[in-house]
Amino acid sequence: MPHYFFHFTDGQRVFNDGDGQHLSGLRAARAHATRQVRDLKAAMCDHHIQDFAGWSMTVADRLGRTVFVLGFDLKPRAVLPPRTLRPVARPAPHR
Repeated sequence: MPHYFFHFTDGQRVFNDGDGQHLSGLRAARAHATRQVRDLKAAMCDHHIQDFAGWSMTVADRLGRTVFVLGFDLKPRAVLPPRTLRPVARPAPHR
């Protein structure tokens, strides 16, 4: 079963998905990404964010190759050459 990672960016910072998801294929990955984007928008703490133009979710395969990019407007985006974005560190898991 394919393994996909769902990273997102606000246009300045990248939030990496370190776990990913095993899904049945590309159709399931698109459905999962769409749900994730909707959930992220609904959960935004800052309700003053009205412009999501710079926000997107990049879906990558297990080798780190970009499969597709979905804007927060839920429209596919062209896959662009990598930009230098500042990754956001994930907190260490509690043990």
